Amino acid sequence: MTLLPPRIPPRLLPSALAAVLFCAEAGAGTPLYHLSVLTVPDGGGTQATDVNDAGQVVGNYMDAEFNARAVVWDADGTAHPLGVPGQGDVYAYAINNSGQIVGSFLDYVNPVAGLLWNAATPQQSTPLHDEADVNVSPADINDAGVVVGAFGLPAQSRAFVWTADGGLVDYGVQDPDVEFQQAQWAAVNASGKLVGHWNVHSSTVHATGGQVGTPAVLSLGSMSETYPTVATALNDAGTVVGVGLAAEAPVLVPVVFDENGSYTEIPGAVLDQESGCASAINAEGVIVGSAGIGSASGCVPGLKIWVHRDDTVYDLLEVVDDPGPFVSLHSAAAINAHGVIVGFGRDADDNLAGFVLTPIQSDAIFADGFDG
Repeated sequence: MTLLPPRIPPRLLPSALAAVLFCAEAGAGTPLYHLSVLTVPDGGGTQATDVNDAGQVVGNYMDAEFNARAVVWDADGTAHPLGVPGQGDVYAYAINNSGQIVGSFLDYVNPVAGLLWNAATPQQSTPLHDEADVNVSPADINDAGVVVGAFGLPAQSRAFVWTADGGLVDYGVQDPDVEFQQAQWAAVNASGKLVGHWNVHSSTVHATGGQVGTPAVLSLGSMSETYPTVATALNDAGTVVGVGLAAEAPVLVPVVFDENGSYTEIPGAVLDQESGCASAINAEGVIVGSAGIGSASGCVPGLKIWVHRDDTVYDLLEVVDDPGPFVSLHSAAAINAHGVIVGFGRDADDNLAGFVLTPIQSDAIFADGFDG
């Protein structure tokens, strides 16, 4: 018998109102975002993974030899491939407001190497760890240059924090007495608050938290420890989003976590699907995510993507001014302080392409009407 969490009164939107607003306004035809396609000369299959407040975007693409390559795009869309330390595939995952970028390099012979770049000198990379036979997979970097993620042997990952002064510090797992337990950090904010999850294979997944400077992986609380949960992101105010088991069905849905580890579903955020996840939240509390993630045990690209803003959930493909080549959008990976969203989708030929969604601002001149 599958245990379900008790019904939690949604605190972001009353569920009935959410359904009305989503149906009435999300398809009303007023564009909310301008869509730009991210391209790379002599490359394709672009994917955007993060954006900073200056509009610099990081992500990946496939080169002419079908190698995965990391890239940073300027705010105007100019692409700068990131340096590769050898033959293999390289990925970029996060960028901070200083232009520092973290990612990983895989040559399929040696362990995964965690790397640090700077957008000002994109061809130069710095390894995050030099110990042999250890995989290092960074996930995020804050404005102080603190890097977080997972490291260790395959299927034995442990959470880590890296700083320029202290190097890589092992934060361990949530309970070392649980056989095969793994842990990883997903995000770190300006104050050093950490969020992530622990798991045993893919069957048991629970959200975790911590603080930079205190090497420990802690449970978010009793509810997040009782039911399947993953904390994926947080803003500088400390609001945490992710996925949690739905109240009415054994599927994962987008949620917002409370300080005590309990969580609230975001009504309407699965759109017309059954499952979904919240992948990012900005300083204003605007949340983005995906819908239709199937039986995934965490936050992954879905069949559709959404944004929760102005107390309303919108299907993002339905509120762009022009979808361009896209027939579907699958990942809303990040959102910056200005509400700019990045991710990727597919065109009519099923090719991947990254995008930038820039909020369309209303003209203040006509905000109070026009008298002629």
